[in-house]
Amino acid sequence: MADLTIDIVADPVCPWCYLGYTRLKAAMEHLGDDFRFDIHWLPFELHPDIAKLGEPRAQFLGKKFGSQEKLNEVSHALQNVGYEAGLEFNFSEKDIIPNTKLAHQFIAQASRINLATPMMVALFYAYFTKGENIGDQSILERIAKEVGFQPEDIEDALSREAEYLVDEKMEKLVKLNIQSVPTYIINEQFLVQGAHPPETFAEILTDITKEKDA
Repeated sequence: MADLTIDIVADPVCPWCYLGYTRLKAAMEHLGDDFRFDIHWLPFELHPDIAKLGEPRAQFLGKKFGSQEKLNEVSHALQNVGYEAGLEFNFSEKDIIPNTKLAHQFIAQASRINLATPMMVALFYAYFTKGENIGDQSILERIAKEVGFQPEDIEDALSREAEYLVDEKMEKLVKLNIQSVPTYIINEQFLVQGAHPPETFAEILTDITKEKDA
């Protein structure tokens, strides 16, 4: 049995993080029972300076990509790639790019109660498929309850302690010079970046296991 710890550095508003995890999950399922995986999620803010209430997606990303036409082109390409992985990316003019700091506090609390992956996947789905503003506290609380949070868990996620914890984790990642997501830190030693196809992930994980056993 090969044991692999995978720390996934991600932001729930990063489409490639959603795609990357979906492909990684397919690779893990392909590798089967000979491997045992321990998944952890680490925070990254794709848009750290965005307003607390968020900004309209079309306006914010339109500026980033240079034009609305370019944004539409990128969005369409992303929808096609997502479709191949079984993901539904829906975009509309009403979409908000949220500030994800509070979402990361909920993910950090989910880690404490062994619900981090269900919480992260629920956030991905809420944002990319349902078009929900996951920077909104009421939406985060509803998703958390659906995932399995108790009232005291929600309280803890909203606490100043949770905020400090997220800041501390992000500072550590800055020291590691991680500037893009998704990034995967395997066994605290091997760093892999990008949303690789499942077969590539499977090959990487197998190679790391062989090197570990050598």
